[in-house]
Amino acid sequence: MLSSLPKLADKAFIIGFFIPTLLFVLAIAGLFHGHAWTKPILDIASASKDWDKLAYFALGVWVLSLLVMMFNHIEMQILEGYRWPVSKIAHLKRKEQQRYDAMNDRFLRLNAEWKNLGNAFPEDRKIEVGRLRRQLVEQFPTETRFQLPTRFGNAVRAFEVYSSQVYGADSIPLWIHLGAVIPADFQSSIADARAQVNCAVNISVFAAVISVISIVGFPFSIHWGAYSAANSPIWGLVGMLDRNSVIFLASALVAAGISRGVYLFAIELVYAWGKMVKAAVDCYLPALAKQLGYELPPTSDQRKAFWSALSQQAIYWTPMKPEQWKPPEKKATADKPTYTVNEITEILTLNTR
Repeated sequence: MLSSLPKLADKAFIIGFFIPTLLFVLAIAGLFHGHAWTKPILDIASASKDWDKLAYFALGVWVLSLLVMMFNHIEMQILEGYRWPVSKIAHLKRKEQQRYDAMNDRFLRLNAEWKNLGNAFPEDRKIEVGRLRRQLVEQFPTETRFQLPTRFGNAVRAFEVYSSQVYGADSIPLWIHLGAVIPADFQSSIADARAQVNCAVNISVFAAVISVISIVGFPFSIHWGAYSAANSPIWGLVGMLDRNSVIFLASALVAAGISRGVYLFAIELVYAWGKMVKAAVDCYLPALAKQLGYELPPTSDQRKAFWSALSQQAIYWTPMKPEQWKPPEKKATADKPTYTVNEITEILTLNTR
């Protein structure tokens, strides 16, 4: 356990969890700046020479970051659409299905037109066909039954099914196995890409929380007794607002905008993360087979059967039969003819005549 402590202060942890949590704590303290319980936080955060208090503040944020990291898996599953409440919003699933159908129908229509026209097919349409094809495989899983209710979830699911589609290997159970053969520097690059996704996800979620808190707190910041419709109803409502009310209202709107914008940015970061994962699968699956004591079969179908069997072993504990995956036996070759010195001399003489 103690050996894992350095990982809780490495670059991936700081980027993915500590920084978003720090921003959240400061934002909450700023939102409730007029309350007594936030004053120590703001004082400590702004202290430049009181290192003891600053250290306690950093330790508190670090502990809160650990809690955020513990719930990261659940948080990701909610955003992907596996868990409540997102999983229960049928509208989201229909919207993603419609987005896929529109993109796929356009691709199929243009592709069929290309086949009919041949070389007469316009060049700009060819570029569009390629772009649509890339977007389909990058933004959606290859089979509609794997589609999820959110753009974020489909982007993640798209690269998760890549190894199964191409090689027959289920990347989710075999990813830990791949960690045994992926070099440390490449693993670090993947961790950095994942940390950027975690950072954007946490900022988006924290911003949404701040927006909700601001909406809930806004009615309590209004001076209801100050309403006066002497001039006009609008100015009467404005008269009920003070500095705190305006801050709560602005925070609700700004935080909601930030949450949405960072969520869309997180999807773009997922695409980059997925490219790293797919590259790891392409480069290190053969090394994993070798590490496990097997030699990959020569044909694509046989390799898919091999990786499928290994995936089932990892998921269902169904033992593989090593005798089914022996390296192909080399064909016996006829002995090479041997010649004496005189015979070689005679052959060379004949060839030069």
